[in-house]
Amino acid sequence: MPTVSLEPVTYADAAYVARRLRKWDEKEIMPLLRGGPEDLAMLSASSNYGRVAFCDGVPVAVFGATETKPTIWQVFMFATDKWPKVALTVTRHIKKVMIPILYDAGANRAECRSHSEYIWAHKWLKCLGAKQESVLPEYGPKRETYVSYVWLRSQYKVN
Repeated sequence: MPTVSLEPVTYADAAYVARRLRKWDEKEIMPLLRGGPEDLAMLSASSNYGRVAFCDGVPVAVFGATETKPTIWQVFMFATDKWPKVALTVTRHIKKVMIPILYDAGANRAECRSHSEYIWAHKWLKCLGAKQESVLPEYGPKRETYVSYVWLRSQYKVN
């Protein structure tokens, strides 16, 4: 049985994951950055709330949130192909720990954007309680459509 653990994000761990992204994560995230995997690692390591999911000591996924404006948080997650080994632990942590922490910190909304064709991500975001808010035509640099998902304080329910 693999050992899964969650630790605060570091640049080194985030860079490890960012250099080994799942194909869809790379297609969705990298076009929206000015740099490469190291820039993704730097952004995630400097987030207000960030965690790395390890499987048997190897970084597999990075997730977290950054307050971009007072009461507004941007959430993120990216992973390697070993995601299924940590998915349940990460999902539970986000629902039971991270989302309540954001609201306790004063968040009115937490939001993210996902490539319109990344259906798996949309299903996972809905599982986490996010609601699709809008379609963003020509959001990507090659005019790709993205979708906005949001968690709102007014819709938050304590489980």
